[in-house]
Amino acid sequence: MHIRIERDIFVDALGPVQSVVEVKKALPILSHVLLDATPEGLSLFGTDLDVGLRKQVAAEVLTPGAITLSAKKLYEVVKELPSATIELQADPDLQVAISCQRSNFRLKGLSREEFPSLPNLHGDGELLLDAKLFRDMLRKTLFAVSSDQTRYALTGVLLQAHSTGLNMVATDGHRLALIRLPRPETSGTAVIEALIPKKAMVEAVKIARDEVGDVRIRLSDNQLILQQDTTTLVARLIDGQFPNYDQVVPTFTPNHIDISKDALHGALRRTSAIMGERTTPTEFDFQAGRVLISCVNMDLGEAHEEVEISYAGEGVKIGFNARYILEFLSAVDSEIITLHLTDPLSPAIFRSAGDERYSCVIMPMRI
Repeated sequence: MHIRIERDIFVDALGPVQSVVEVKKALPILSHVLLDATPEGLSLFGTDLDVGLRKQVAAEVLTPGAITLSAKKLYEVVKELPSATIELQADPDLQVAISCQRSNFRLKGLSREEFPSLPNLHGDGELLLDAKLFRDMLRKTLFAVSSDQTRYALTGVLLQAHSTGLNMVATDGHRLALIRLPRPETSGTAVIEALIPKKAMVEAVKIARDEVGDVRIRLSDNQLILQQDTTTLVARLIDGQFPNYDQVVPTFTPNHIDISKDALHGALRRTSAIMGERTTPTEFDFQAGRVLISCVNMDLGEAHEEVEISYAGEGVKIGFNARYILEFLSAVDSEIITLHLTDPLSPAIFRSAGDERYSCVIMPMRI
């Protein structure tokens, strides 16, 4: 293999690919990135066997070929090179010479035959979503994914696309984030239900962050295939039963409270400063026209703040994990939040005022 490629193009492609490789090196080859040079250009592919990412970029291919190199080390080397043309040349002993202006390196590679092959990319049907819409749905749900590996079915995001609607939901058992939207007319006809690992969706956010156009989603052999322009993300789906989330969302909540998002966010940031490392409940004392927010740490002290609200019902005291509410507030766009309450022991719904498409259900804490 012998290629020339612009340093900035190489860094931009290598950065996302090297972020998905296996860092623990259970198999040495999984810490590598596959460089595959063909007459059409250069393909970079990295995987940890659960999530894989391929980027295709323009390059001058003098001699086609393929080799694998340490993803982290290659990235560290290339990003420090000057913004100029990089030349890579592999010899029969799997040594790669890298040169750029006055800089020269040699890296040891491994044979491409040891590297996992890219899964089948041809699925049944295709879901097309606007990149901005897809990114927004992920931003509003990813924070609720569980990190508890003993609850495997909760460690991913559930994506559902049926004939008339589009749903995305995540939960960790203590809170649930759910977005329901009408299915866009341009989304195709594919019916999809997929439980997708969090790592894959974090990478998907990066792919869609600065992109415009459509994200193409297909399923094939228990794999999710997500494509946009020259980027392909492949993820092994989670084999588990996601909870029936419709049973979690309360259907009747007698107390509806409107509150400024910024005022609530600021009050929670300030009162939470007293908590330290403890996960103690923040108490909300809802009264007509105001809410008293209190946080007590037996070792450090206490904090209290009053916030104006739109509420004329009876007084309600309830405790919440403040971090859960702060993460919801960071994901929502509305200036006014509506809190739907039943009683101090029942789950509460947080929504944008007047918008039921996006909900965050949070279980209370005993106070």
